[in-house]
Amino acid sequence: MTGRHLLGLSGLLLGALLGAPAGAQDSSLTSAQELAKNARNPFAEFVKLPVEFTTGFGVGPHHHTGESLNVQPLLPVSLSAEWDLIFRPAVTATHLPGPGAEFGFQDLQASLFLTPAGATKWIWGLGPIVQLPTATSDELGTGRWSAGPTGALFYSNGPWLNGVLAYHLASFAGQRHRSSVNQTYIEPEVSYGFASGWYVQCDPALTYDWTAAPADAWSIPMGADVGDALTIGAQALSFQIGVYDFLKRPDGGPEWLMRAQVELLFPAGH
Repeated sequence: MTGRHLLGLSGLLLGALLGAPAGAQDSSLTSAQELAKNARNPFAEFVKLPVEFTTGFGVGPHHHTGESLNVQPLLPVSLSAEWDLIFRPAVTATHLPGPGAEFGFQDLQASLFLTPAGATKWIWGLGPIVQLPTATSDELGTGRWSAGPTGALFYSNGPWLNGVLAYHLASFAGQRHRSSVNQTYIEPEVSYGFASGWYVQCDPALTYDWTAAPADAWSIPMGADVGDALTIGAQALSFQIGVYDFLKRPDGGPEWLMRAQVELLFPAGH
């Protein structure tokens, strides 16, 4: 399978999502600006279904193009009047280019966050993250069971939503002939939302591989996204598109990338 199959898969998935019944949802729950902030807030009291398609350019010595499709739903559960539990699994399908091209699923990740219910200014959450060796080929996964801590801290004030989400994964079981996993992930975010629902943000995904040589350890993209939050009928959703260039990257990694996301939002019941 190739990137064309991945594009087709993403189109079918988005079509099914957008064509699904919205259910009982009050479009007057929030302003467009607040809706846009809720779409970007990892601990907002919404059930979220984001679907993100990413294309990496300049991959490998022959400057190929690679694609990935990521689905990362966010499911809040009310534990009490004071606390929520956020469950966030992540499933990614990837096309790796090159002479030995691969298409399939990467390792499954799942995070749990304990977060104060109803936080409006300082928003935080802490918990564990696990990574399961579910990849469909050796090239797409680690072959290792990994786990570690994860957490996020965000500050919301007026049109601004700024913060950082991070986790660390270390392997503890799995195929012993495969390399160990010891990786840190840091995702800072600076975003500004307009009253119309449009927003701009810088939201790079930084990684550091502690098992790699120093020259290949960092992956540092830098760029920006522009997006909008709106309601279609009774369905709240957001969409965004962005471009990021890599200031640091491991050998063979993409030189730059484009990404596009559509996210459906459903108010969580309390």
